[in-house]
Amino acid sequence: MAVDANGCPLVEEIRAELVLEGVTFASGKAELKSESFAVLDRVATSLIAWPLVEIEIQGHTDSTGGAEMNRQLSARRAEAVRDYLMLKGVAGHRMTAVGYGEDDPIANNNTREGRAMNRRVALVRMDKTE
Repeated sequence: MAVDANGCPLVEEIRAELVLEGVTFASGKAELKSESFAVLDRVATSLIAWPLVEIEIQGHTDSTGGAEMNRQLSARRAEAVRDYLMLKGVAGHRMTAVGYGEDDPIANNNTREGRAMNRRVALVRMDKTE
């Protein structure tokens, strides 16, 4: 991932999905763990520097638990990230929070490592097509 002189991720580098490594939650909960704040602070700084960029904040889960429960949990987690970024000064109208639950795995849910990879929050740049 490209960064600027301050170590902040460059938002213009978001081409598809950017997984926010280091953004974590307690098991089964949507409250951000404190170690997530540094990552999200850098994201907020980058988004503020690029005021025309709009993003979709995607919440994903592993396949443990029911599908509807996972969709709701992933939506609450995406909303928690959106709320944090808004507190840091990113305009809410630039961000959409969506929960995808277990529907878009990036790894095998049959292993502990795979499930950990599937539990993620990602940013997707949403370019306007006007």
